Amino acid sequence: MRAAVVYKDGELLQKVLKVLEELGVEVEVFEEPKNELEDFDFIVSIGGDGTILSLLQKLRKCPPIFGINTGRIGLLTHSEPTNFPEELKFSVERFEVETFTRLSCIYGGEEILALNEIAVMSSSPAKLTTISVSVDGIELDRLRCDGMIVATQIGSTGYAFSAGGPVVDPYLDSFIVIPIAPFRFGWKPWILRSDRILEIQAENALLIADGQIEKNISGKVTIRKSNHPAVFFRKRGRFSELARKVKRIE
Repeated sequence: MRAAVVYKDGELLQKVLKVLEELGVEVEVFEEPKNELEDFDFIVSIGGDGTILSLLQKLRKCPPIFGINTGRIGLLTHSEPTNFPEELKFSVERFEVETFTRLSCIYGGEEILALNEIAVMSSSPAKLTTISVSVDGIELDRLRCDGMIVATQIGSTGYAFSAGGPVVDPYLDSFIVIPIAPFRFGWKPWILRSDRILEIQAENALLIADGQIEKNISGKVTIRKSNHPAVFFRKRGRFSELARKVKRIE
């Protein structure tokens, strides 16, 4: 069995390598995400949620990911530095995995993947733009706002949360549509089935995927469920930990 370790914390790296050696796992170490990570049996990420999101940008076919949190919140990770040996051994020995939907965003023939969210925003800071959102060909709304977020249920605790969106059960496969600072009273988020096809129309806008990729756009963006989900080792108590950690988000 071969594992890739992607790390931002060098002090923890040697401890992780020792645990994997005890498990009889062949290991290769990466200081930054690369496309060749697809060729491994699993990936250990040492960092925060941002580290996992950045490595997912390099993956279409996603091996199971185990995250050790050295960041602030760690909603995507499986353990803290203090308890990772037990959790990592548990995960590797049982090798039970779970998948989460990623967004497939098409613009100009190019596909961009995102686990948390796709945000379409005004390209001029502090200036409103007009954005229309259609679902399965039916216009949901057209409004003036700073931008629009389409998030997955996993991404409901990310940017969508800071924009006033709901926290969604991580196992409820769904999309959340929420505007950023809409110039209208009473606009509420929509929660949609993940098999819907969304189209966002915006001019002179900025598209941002998971806070990792930025692209200037003008025209129509199509967002749907990707055929390439993110794969993680099954996390014990994912829902209960989500409830606990959401209280700490600042």
